[in-house]
This record gives sequence, structure tokens and C-alpha cells, in this order.
Amino acid sequence: MKFTYKAALLICSSVFAMSVQAAGMPQSSKHAQRGVNCTQCHTTGKFEPVETKQCQTCHNQDQLAQKTDRLNYISRMKNPKTGEVKEHLARINPHDRYHFGKTEDCTDCHREHRPSVNDCATCHDVKAWNMKDPK
Repeated sequence: MKFTYKAALLICSSVFAMSVQAAGMPQSSKHAQRGVNCTQCHTTGKFEPVETKQCQTCHNQDQLAQKTDRLNYISRMKNPKTGEVKEHLARINPHDRYHFGKTEDCTDCHREHRPSVNDCATCHDVKAWNMKDPK
């Protein structure tokens, strides 16, 4: 029986794909799908989360904040004793946050090789905000 290089490569890639799926990781990153190779972001040669300044070489922080500004909403609270209703702007824009402004690290929420998370959910019940998990 002849075992070819192509057959071995097919078996190895299938095993890798299954292990990636089992670990809950995407098979290919969003950046790779857009033609961005690993070393364009991982410029140090180390394959660990990149710094926000590296993300900002392609992604403009002000444009991201403007795009997600629609997530902010007016909150109305009624004082049960006086009946007075007060309004305030609930700043839940993840790219211009109430607590941290525009200083948050991108990788606190966005993950390239595993599912992203909503870092706000660490302290807040975000279900009421109707905010989807980041991509």
C-alpha cells in the first residue's frame, strides 16, 4: 500500500480542524478570511495577543467609537418617594466606555482564535442592554 504525501497532509489537516472545532476555536480567523496573514499583526514573531496600538494601525479608534455610539441610550429612573423621573445617558458604547473611555485594550473583548467575550459582563448584567458579543 502506497502512502502519499497528499494523503498524510489531508489526514493531518482533518485532525487539526477537528481539534480546533472541539476546542471551540474558529477554523480560520476573520483577518485571514480577508487576506491578512499572521505576521502582519504578530510583528514580534511571538504568537500572543497583540497590543492595541498594533490593532490601531488598521482600525481607527474614533471611527469604531462613532460606529457603535448607537448602543448608548437614555435611562429613565423614577424616584419612588417623589415620583420624579430623572434621565441620564447610559454610556455603554464598548469603544468609548463610561469607565475607561477609549483606553481599553482590544483583546479584552476581541479574540481572534477563540470566541470573543463581552468584558462589560464581568461586572454588569448586560442582557438588558441587548448588546451582542463582539466579533
